Amino acid sequence: MTKRSGITRRTIVGSGLGIAAGLVSKPSFAANTKVKVGAIMPSSGVLAFPGQACVRGIDLGAKFAREKFGLDIEIVHADTQSRPENGRIAAESLIRQGCTVLIGAWDSGATISALQACEAAKVPMVVHIASATQVTSQGFTQVFRYYPTSLTIVRQSLTELKSVLGTLKDPPGSAVVLHLNNTMGQSTAASIDQAWKEVGVPLKIAQYVAYDEKAKDLSVEVAKAKASGADALISVTRVNDAIMIARECIKQGWDPKMVFSPNSNGVSDKAYHDALGKYGDGPVLSALWLNPKGAETDRIMKIFAADYPNDWFDANAGCAFEAVQIVADAVTRAASSESVAIRGALKTTDMKPILMYGDNTSFDETGQNIHCSMVMLQGLKGRPRVVAPKAIAEASLEYPLAPYSKR
Repeated sequence: MTKRSGITRRTIVGSGLGIAAGLVSKPSFAANTKVKVGAIMPSSGVLAFPGQACVRGIDLGAKFAREKFGLDIEIVHADTQSRPENGRIAAESLIRQGCTVLIGAWDSGATISALQACEAAKVPMVVHIASATQVTSQGFTQVFRYYPTSLTIVRQSLTELKSVLGTLKDPPGSAVVLHLNNTMGQSTAASIDQAWKEVGVPLKIAQYVAYDEKAKDLSVEVAKAKASGADALISVTRVNDAIMIARECIKQGWDPKMVFSPNSNGVSDKAYHDALGKYGDGPVLSALWLNPKGAETDRIMKIFAADYPNDWFDANAGCAFEAVQIVADAVTRAASSESVAIRGALKTTDMKPILMYGDNTSFDETGQNIHCSMVMLQGLKGRPRVVAPKAIAEASLEYPLAPYSKR
């Protein structure tokens, strides 16, 4: 556990579990009163790459919010070590330390675990990233999810995919779905199966191939995908496995015409492009993303570049940044740092995203943001670029995927 920036790899497990109920701190509010916000991320373990990106987004968001809202926001970080069960342990520890609102937890399993502690202690939690339907379908009263559900993301993504396929010369004829078998992966695979029919994507799904998120070798799974005869790959990955899949495609000589990710940002991460170089270009994904033409974007990106000259600002950092602004807006309107007041203000949120692309953030009765807008990205020249919608596009879609053997 650390305050502000500077995550350590020290385990939170030994911090003591305690009982979440009745642990909420209730400081009085006044101008410049310190508001303690707990941030739960997988900063170490198999999900460390996106988790650390989220930490950067949180810290940048707090820096920006202090200036914009005039609040003294203290961030207390907790590391789940990429273990879903640690979500609750982290939440309980943060609440004991006086955090009256939480942000997290990136992984759907850890998010659901953390929400159990929030529910017991009546501490609201803004979910910056976690797409499993269960996050807002289990009756939690303290959840406010900025991120869309798997089905919403997939439905919007496949609608855009269908539109793009209609413009292509020699489009692919079939697709294989290669996906994680964890909470997020299974939820997304089910959403693909449902939305594919609803949207009417003009591709036949040849096969679904699942794999474990802790797998060290995906040669068998990629071989199955290749053997399906599909000429498009629909991937539901995180960054480590996205890298392994690309390397196996190269090794096995499989050159799909298109790689498309409808609910995973692995192919847009800096680690993906750093590991693969020229072989990282080409995959297309739909994602929540910053608005490259937004009023505050250039200024925020300059601050980020100064603070983190060796890192990228990606979707993980962007959603985390936006979550801090949502919290700061709620605390300002509530004129209080008490959990019950912050929760009340979150329920009436109607806020234009400061950095991310999309309509006003507003939560329904389940705590789900009802205005989630996706952009289409493609890896081009070593970085993800916005290719749709046209109003904010930075580049044009390149198709088909350049064969790995000819790069």
